[in-house]
Amino acid sequence: MRYTIAVSGINATDNPGPGTGIARSLRDSGIDRRIIGFAYDTMEPGIYMDWIIDKSYIIPYPSSEPASYLERLKYIHEREHIDVIISSLDAELPLFMKIEPELTAMGIKTFLPSVSSFKARGKDRLAELARKTGLHTPPTMVLTSPVEIDDAVHTLGFPLFIKGPFYEATVVKTTAEAHREFHYFAAKWGLPVIAQKFIHGEEYNCAGLGDGTGRDIGHCSIKKMMITKLGKVWTNVSIVNNEIVSIVKTFVRELNWRGGYELELIYEQKSGIYFLIEINPRFPAWVYMATACGINLPERLVQAALGLPYQTHSEYTAGKILMRYTDELVMDISRLDTITTSAELAIK
Repeated sequence: MRYTIAVSGINATDNPGPGTGIARSLRDSGIDRRIIGFAYDTMEPGIYMDWIIDKSYIIPYPSSEPASYLERLKYIHEREHIDVIISSLDAELPLFMKIEPELTAMGIKTFLPSVSSFKARGKDRLAELARKTGLHTPPTMVLTSPVEIDDAVHTLGFPLFIKGPFYEATVVKTTAEAHREFHYFAAKWGLPVIAQKFIHGEEYNCAGLGDGTGRDIGHCSIKKMMITKLGKVWTNVSIVNNEIVSIVKTFVRELNWRGGYELELIYEQKSGIYFLIEINPRFPAWVYMATACGINLPERLVQAALGLPYQTHSEYTAGKILMRYTDELVMDISRLDTITTSAELAIK
């Protein structure tokens, strides 16, 4: 049976979303599928990547009214008969969780975390989660006003991370920089803004999938070797680390996590501690690395959402290197004209 799978986050730019990696993983899966791309802007490269995306649609920004967002999805569903939607952006997940009952009534499957689990892993509640589970996280303060910045600087010291509630983080070394970044993140992403002590060490990430009952159904860990100025992975190597596995299983079990996730960790050599820096509630942009190592997480998510059999092991190859590179996509401008005027583009 052929399934139609919709994937968001196909902005394959210098700050890439997970969507193209998810789509590429689905191409490598054993699922007979047609892949629909959801984009927020006509300049998202994934729209035009015809070797992985069959058709793309422009959808409203997740900050729009749920009714208009749902109306657009209904329009697309009437034409494509979507079986599964994989939401892969932090900012849109709360909206998808809100409209999940309507999607279910339409016959569209999702595989999303619960609202309580989603909130419990938030940057503003990470310290609380660490206390409950015995995990380690850097000293963190939640800021709701610029008057709290001086206290954060005094308490946490420099260097210091200032983070948005959804995306982005900047290391600051002066109080003036801390004030500047607070206002930047508050204006772009809203409150609260997070202040977190900077930990010197090696950076590790782990992508995985939880079944919603506390069971880990696949994960893959990497060590960052090179990152961009935006902090995104440019080169990494797959590793197997029992301490990271223990952290993963604790997180999935304690939150009964359902769906994809990414844990960001830093290993501080002087203390021998792995600090949990962030928990992202979706697959990372490097998710295809897990597929190449032998753990196809998007395939398992779709199978779980559809009630099909899926693998649960995490036996993958260590020592594989992911290396990103730039490329150019040259096409006729008619493609851009088509999606700009009609908000959809069929490649195949």
